[in-house]
Amino acid sequence: MSSSLSSVERALVKNLCPGPGLRRVREAAVTGMVAAVASLAAVGGLSAWTTAGYAGSPAKIEVREARVLLPVIPGRDTNAYFHIVNSGGAWDRLRSVASPVVGLGVELTAHRMNATNGAYRERAETVDVPAHGEVEMSPFGVAVTLPSDETWRSGDRITFTLDFVRFGRVTVEAVVKPVASGSASGERPGSPAAPEPAGPTHS
Repeated sequence: MSSSLSSVERALVKNLCPGPGLRRVREAAVTGMVAAVASLAAVGGLSAWTTAGYAGSPAKIEVREARVLLPVIPGRDTNAYFHIVNSGGAWDRLRSVASPVVGLGVELTAHRMNATNGAYRERAETVDVPAHGEVEMSPFGVAVTLPSDETWRSGDRITFTLDFVRFGRVTVEAVVKPVASGSASGERPGSPAAPEPAGPTHS
């Protein structure tokens, strides 16, 4: 059994329990110490895992709805909205949105009000998605701001890829919808949801 001990362990045994007649006692003591150290390391690792926010099941992201507003003036900037659901036990974070159709200029934004009660959109670096929770983008919250194309028509589908810190990338098709009349922000509160685009993929 002693042949399975390292030179460091054998030296430790010798120092802790001197004398040739106590070999088995010494080896048992070292084995117990090694097991105790391994147990402490496992507990410490679990604590670090939990502290880092990884406790529970992994994040599981689904984009259930995606739509892009067709601006009144063709070619102007517009917004896209996504309904993001996280059915997993760990939080996640949307860090970017891209579109091969749009190219440059796609960014996360948040609704803000200035001192004169005027609405504007401010760039947002990320969007947190809680565990067992959801984020429903809207004109009065977070959204994706992007340049539109003059050729877009109502009913067209635009491909987007949403990149999450933990879950990875989700690719969906957003339906182009006309702006609701009489709404400076593009939609009225409580306006009907767009039909769910088919075929989201995760990579």
